Amino acid sequence: MAATYAALTSVLGTIDKLLRSNLLVGVEEVHKLQLKSLDEMFGTLQVSLTGKCDGGEPIITKDLQRRIKDVALDAEDEVDSLMKQLIIDLDDDECCRANLDKVSQQVIQVTDSVNEELIIKQKINNCPEAESSASPRLDASICENVMEGYNEERERMVQRLTRGSGSNKLEVVSVVGMPGIGKTTFAKTILFDNSIKRVFQIRGWITVSNNYDLRKLLLVLLRDVIRMGDGNDNTMDIGKLAEHVQQGLKGQKYLIVVDDIWSNQDWDRISHWFPDCDNKSRILLTSRDREVADYAARNTKDGLVPMRLLTQEESRYLFYHKAFGKNYSIRGSEVDEFEKVGEEVVTNCKGLPLMITAVAGILSSKSKLDEWMEVAQSVSSLVNDDDYQQCLKVVALSYNHLPSLMKAYFLHFGLFPKAHVISVKKLIRLWIAEGLVNLKGVEEFEQVAARVLHDLIGKSLVIVVDKRSLDGQIKTCRIHDLFHDLCLKEAENENLLYVLGPDLTTHLDRNFHKGPRWMSIQSDFNISYSSRYTSIKIRSLYISYIYFSKDLFHFKLLRVLDMEDSIITSKITGELVCLKYLAMWPSATCVELPISNLWNLQSLIFNKGSSGYFLHSVVALPKDIWQMSQLRHLSARGIYLSSPGDKVLGNLQCVSGLSPCCCTKEIFEGIKKVKKLAIYGRKEEYPTDLKWTDNLKYLQDLESLSITAKMFYDTDKTRLFSLTSPDSFPQKLKKLKLSYISLQWEYISIISKLPELEVLQLKGGTLFGDEWKATDQIGFPKLRFLLLDNLLLEKWETTTGSHDHFPSLERIIIIDCHFLEEIPQGFADSKTLELIELHKCEPSLVAFAEKIQEKHEDLGRNKLKVTAFDSGKYIYLSTYNIYS
Repeated sequence: MAATYAALTSVLGTIDKLLRSNLLVGVEEVHKLQLKSLDEMFGTLQVSLTGKCDGGEPIITKDLQRRIKDVALDAEDEVDSLMKQLIIDLDDDECCRANLDKVSQQVIQVTDSVNEELIIKQKINNCPEAESSASPRLDASICENVMEGYNEERERMVQRLTRGSGSNKLEVVSVVGMPGIGKTTFAKTILFDNSIKRVFQIRGWITVSNNYDLRKLLLVLLRDVIRMGDGNDNTMDIGKLAEHVQQGLKGQKYLIVVDDIWSNQDWDRISHWFPDCDNKSRILLTSRDREVADYAARNTKDGLVPMRLLTQEESRYLFYHKAFGKNYSIRGSEVDEFEKVGEEVVTNCKGLPLMITAVAGILSSKSKLDEWMEVAQSVSSLVNDDDYQQCLKVVALSYNHLPSLMKAYFLHFGLFPKAHVISVKKLIRLWIAEGLVNLKGVEEFEQVAARVLHDLIGKSLVIVVDKRSLDGQIKTCRIHDLFHDLCLKEAENENLLYVLGPDLTTHLDRNFHKGPRWMSIQSDFNISYSSRYTSIKIRSLYISYIYFSKDLFHFKLLRVLDMEDSIITSKITGELVCLKYLAMWPSATCVELPISNLWNLQSLIFNKGSSGYFLHSVVALPKDIWQMSQLRHLSARGIYLSSPGDKVLGNLQCVSGLSPCCCTKEIFEGIKKVKKLAIYGRKEEYPTDLKWTDNLKYLQDLESLSITAKMFYDTDKTRLFSLTSPDSFPQKLKKLKLSYISLQWEYISIISKLPELEVLQLKGGTLFGDEWKATDQIGFPKLRFLLLDNLLLEKWETTTGSHDHFPSLERIIIIDCHFLEEIPQGFADSKTLELIELHKCEPSLVAFAEKIQEKHEDLGRNKLKVTAFDSGKYIYLSTYNIYS
């Protein structure tokens, strides 16, 4: 039913947008009546899908669901064809009207069949009428990953890795166990154990999986773990990258987690990256294959650690933590019955953490005893199956309990390669472009999609990878391999997705004739197949293969074209008028984009790259960009916009990479609804009039602002802008990031008066001078998070109590501030401060922060934590980029 509900949601959104557009001005009334009629009929069909019989099965049969989906897809094709005709002035009105008439008759027939089915089912099975709303309860809270049990094993593992009596030689310790038993979570708890942090100068993590990229693994080690990226590593061959990794690790005492190794050959390909420094360095490896784990450990004494299943007590604790939270309570007379059913569920899960977590996620949103009993019975039927099938069926159990539309959101993860880490921002934008977001009320698309993602995370279907933004927002996520397998299986059954990978090319003929809507190309394929695409109704094309040279003109009604990780040679044609999401590498063809025809485009993304030629390539967009009224997100390393005239992009939410020379009153008035703006450019691109920042006041809805000058290792102290008053910035501003912009510290007093500012990041050569002296009585009234990164600051003090100057501050993160020895003493009196996090700072600063913590404890306030990585060698994962 997922594909059916998604098809209905998408066609309803397409029809609604066309009815509200200016494209229908001057169009014959018959077309408008056809569209309104279709909108009403599909709305009725969508409501009908929510009804269930007494037994819990859907009222609408699978065959009828398939018919609804097919006619919805056909209708959307015809509506999009009409829109295409209106945009590029095709003279085919009679054909379009005939096709819409034909689809309308099909919808009427399907609607009649649904009504007959409803009447029959309600008489025979006493089915209730369908509910008027299909919106699920979306729980915005996100449960953190929890490691329950294995306490003795964790203690032994820490001792095994840190003991002074062990061999000085490099050793590999392998953790082995079935999928879902908790190997990865176990390894994470070891890596972040305080004893481990104290012993190992370098700690890092790579995930191999069964579909890995050696270059990406090397770049992770080089940049995020060793932090040795020199700006040219993207052009190096794999051998050179491996040499750099070896050089970075030599002489260092390191612990690297190598997660999810699948074969002996995989280990052989990467094991030589890790030099034996004769200093007790260690590799912690996880695998589901005992032979592989034993092979990597090289029969080292106690080098193989098998993961056991949880005990009943451990299982019970994990289950109740996930199902109810830490302080769970069930009220009412049925409390004993709930516990009895819960105990049955725990017993039937037989100690498998993945199964326990999945089932608990299902029950966390159910408050009726019979619903618990239904889940308990379903679990009972699964536990005796083969190990992998056992996990897969539990995953399917979680999936089957999702509302229909949320299933489509989940299946969308199948488009990405297995074990792929996904940007949350990108994922949400894609969901919107796919037409999955059912907007109701006054909420924005992004808010609704974010809630759905949070709910999927809360139900343990999606894994949070990086939750490192200063305000705790999730930056990246992924799904477990088991869940990915389920996505592919269910999406194929629903005829929704086709994945073309290196091992799937032989199935092309067999699967393509079914006409899936989503296609993911993860490898090269024979060009002889391209001629067959004309009969395929692909609406979304994801290309992650690095070089793609096939023509795109076959895909007539594409709405998503994601080529962000692929270099292509074919051009974007003006016929792709249905595109809502376009991501591509910046090139000379950017100026040739048929912007005037891309009327539907919501997201226009140019891969920012990370080094080499694309380090700072400015994309000069044609003047027609101001005609794109649907545009919501615009992103590149550098963006040049021409004068808008009197045009306004009223839906634009985010602009990332705007050239400083475009920061004029005229352009800001053309993007005046933007909420997030990132300005980036070389210092010579910044206006000579230092008061250009006064133009920011025309962005009244702006909440997040980043200003960065590309002047790495530049000692030029030329000022790039001047601040005269807090009114220079929009008053709704909540987040401000300044990097390499050469300000004096006294300007911070102006920033401190921003009434809504919650997050402040000061990075690189942002501020010149060695003293920050806050003289205002009250400053930063709502600031919660403060980051100071790589500054020449020596003295930081306030004239009044720091708790008055930072009355709401919760977290201070200081990175690479080598000259700073103290922070304001007034933080000892703060009632809001929760964390002081120090990276590569002087021991005197660490000691001072710990004294502040001690004073808090003396006052009975125990929530302040001080975490320090101050030896100059301790590397926190992704420290350099986690707050970017």
